[in-house]
Amino acid sequence: MARPLNPFSPSFGVSPPLLAGRRAALSGFETVFGNVRSPNYATLVWGLRGTGKTVLLNAFEDRAAAQGWLTVSSAGAMPSGLIEDIARKTTRLLHNFETEHGRRPGRVVSGFSFGALSVQTEAASEADGPGAALRDFESVLAGLGDLLAERGTGLLITIDELHAAEVSEIRQFGGIFQLVSRRPERPIAFAGAALPELEDRLMTGAAATFLQRCNRHEIGNLAISDAEVALRSPIETAGAQIGDEALQLAAEVSGGQPYLIQLIGADMWDECADPVAGIAADDVERALAGSVRKFGDHVYAPLWRRLSDLDKRFLIAMLEDPGSASIADIGRRWRHDNRSLSRYRQRLLSAGLVTSVGRGRIAFVHAAVRSYVARQAIAEGWIETEESG
Repeated sequence: MARPLNPFSPSFGVSPPLLAGRRAALSGFETVFGNVRSPNYATLVWGLRGTGKTVLLNAFEDRAAAQGWLTVSSAGAMPSGLIEDIARKTTRLLHNFETEHGRRPGRVVSGFSFGALSVQTEAASEADGPGAALRDFESVLAGLGDLLAERGTGLLITIDELHAAEVSEIRQFGGIFQLVSRRPERPIAFAGAALPELEDRLMTGAAATFLQRCNRHEIGNLAISDAEVALRSPIETAGAQIGDEALQLAAEVSGGQPYLIQLIGADMWDECADPVAGIAADDVERALAGSVRKFGDHVYAPLWRRLSDLDKRFLIAMLEDPGSASIADIGRRWRHDNRSLSRYRQRLLSAGLVTSVGRGRIAFVHAAVRSYVARQAIAEGWIETEESG
């Protein structure tokens, strides 16, 4: 009998075989279908790296497609600009829709200026195709929304990595979305995903009004019971099995972190000689060190590279405490005053590396962060080992 394929998908943005623990967000989003006044027509998914924000956007898109809706997907850091990317894709959808339904395409944009979002239009010729030029984004969006409303469907616009977008473009998009979609109640929905750092960059600035009006789903780690489901279900669907002890160990070490769940699942499957006979605790044990290391390298390395030396010293000072750390103790070890400590603490909280666990105390958000910081502290010479000393 051939060995079943590994059912896990430890890649960023790739949907797992089972989306566990996100029922509330999915149920909320599904209220947009058939209810143009649903508050979920503008939805913001919020969470740390690796918690599955992109996967949740994918699930929204899948549900929209199942309802016959069209989708336009973009990302905050598009090289051509966020609005231009969405406008091009929306224009292409409208052109295709008009062509398929025997309508003559209207006017197209011959020029674009993003400073005030101004456009210059000209009549479309028979030869004009979807890539010939951009239409006025506002009129294109309104026109497509009206056509879709006539047919009982709608349009979903998703923007991933919203925190990487230019503030001016978020402000412009929000204004157009509210004008075209919310006021006239056209079936045009929006779902965005962002890191918590968006709170500092955008939520208190000129773009705040639109973002604050979005229905927010703050997602974090799964409950351990949901982590067990996310591990067991794909294994059994693939025709294999896992022992209760192995399952409990894998779920507990994952801490419910969605990306780490996929890493552990994939690695323990590969470590097992015969998953059909059953994945055992020994298989999980052999997989864990590599899974946690890969998790740290993939999720925390980009953050670590952006930290200042003082931020790194703050994290390294936390390593002396086996659990949570007292801010006062860190200050004494580091010889820094409370004002500067508060600044570093806030930056690390925003980056998603530490969490507040009580008055004056913080902890690493996950054991994998501690492990990564400890490895980097040695690798970069912040801490001497017996071998190096």
